[in-house]
Parts: sequence; structure tokens; C-alpha cells
Amino acid sequence: MPYCTNCGRSLQDGETCGCTASPEPAAQPDNSAAPQNVQPYNGGMQPPPYSYNGQPYPNQPYPQGWPAPSFEQQLANPPKKSNAWVFAIVIPIIGAVLLLLTAILVPAMLGYTKRSKQASMFSKATTLYKASNTVMVELDEEGKDVKGYYIISSDKSRNSYIPFDVGEYYDKLKNYMDDVCEYEYFIVCRDGIVEYAAISENWNTATDHIGTYPGGVSIGMKKYSRDGRGETADKKTSLSDLFLYAVNKFSEGY
Repeated sequence: MPYCTNCGRSLQDGETCGCTASPEPAAQPDNSAAPQNVQPYNGGMQPPPYSYNGQPYPNQPYPQGWPAPSFEQQLANPPKKSNAWVFAIVIPIIGAVLLLLTAILVPAMLGYTKRSKQASMFSKATTLYKASNTVMVELDEEGKDVKGYYIISSDKSRNSYIPFDVGEYYDKLKNYMDDVCEYEYFIVCRDGIVEYAAISENWNTATDHIGTYPGGVSIGMKKYSRDGRGETADKKTSLSDLFLYAVNKFSEGY
């Protein structure tokens, strides 16, 4: 009995084994027109079908996210949470706190600056008083006539009844108060002793800070009086007002 030399199956006389027949090759899909731009895959548990003309399309490019992550991978790499809600709450709170601090600190700083400048002007008035008394002592020792009742001012047109060369006073005053030329001032003297001193940066502007001696931060500006216990000046008082008040007292022989 004959046998198939290919598969070993027994054959009848004249029979041909079917295993020697070559099957027709399966038709291959035409991928020449396959799309090259594939929409991204959004990451489901299973990838979407990926085919062209009803046939599987195994060639690249593959969709983004292919293959889909497993459930275990999704647990290990959870999606990042947005912190936008934090900014939406925290930023307005910070802004409100900053506005509150500004409302509190700015007036406090302005008040501190004003008090600081006022204290500085009272200090200048004390310096002017002491420096002028020192000059009077020097003029007296030099034999100058310092007796009498008179007013010396930074504005020479306001000087009254000075018995000596006032130019010598101005020159000597610079030795004890080097920035005196930066200010407007006047002093009231009696027999070579300074009884009152007032100083400011401006004669007529009441808003400028004024320093007087006697006077001070705690008791305010004082008007001239021989005993040093003059009336307290109003905050709207200018240096010119203080000068006119002193002149009136001067005229009264007070």
C-alpha cells in the first residue's frame, strides 16, 4: 500500500494526498493609504479598536496611551490633584491682611515722622538758645554793650533796638550752630541774656514745624514771656505769629 511521502498517510492506488496542495495565501490588507495622524487615546481600561478597512492595523504610529494602563498602574500613579482652590481661597485672605496692615501702619508711620520732626525742631530751638547765650557772653567779654531789651532775627529787617554790631552775632553764632543758615529764627534778649528763642524752616507757613525755647514735645510751642511761662501756641501758629506776639510784649515793656 502506498504512503504519502509528505505526511505519511496511507493512500489508495492512484490517490494523491491533499497535504501537498499549497493553500492560497491570505490576502494582505493594503496599508498604503492608512491614516498617519491618529486621535489620542484618552486612557480607558481597554484600548479602542485600531483598524483600517476592517483589518487590524499593527503599524506605527500607535495612539497615545496605547496600550491602556492596567488597574494596578492607575492605582500606583493616580492623577495629580489641582491646587487651584488653594489659590482661590488663600490669595484673597493675604490681600485682605495686607490692606489691614497698610491701614494700620501707614498712619502710625506718618504720625511717627511728624513727631520726630517736631522733636527735632524743639532740639534746634534749644541749640539756638544755648548758642546765642554763649555768643552774648563772648560779646560781653569783648567789651561790647549787650545791655538793653532787644530782638535779633535771621531776617535783619525784623531786628529791634540792638545796641551792638549785629554782624558780630551772626558770625559767632555759626561757630556754635553750623546749620543755622538753613533756618528762620528770632531771639529775645534782655541785658545780654536770651529769654526766648523760636526757630522754623519758614516764616509764614503754619504747617511747618516750629521749635521754641521754652517749649518741648510734651508741652508744645510756647509764646514769649519774661518768666518763661508763656501761653501755649496753637498748632496753626506760624513763626511770624510768634514774632508779632513777642514784639507786642516788647512794646509793652513786659
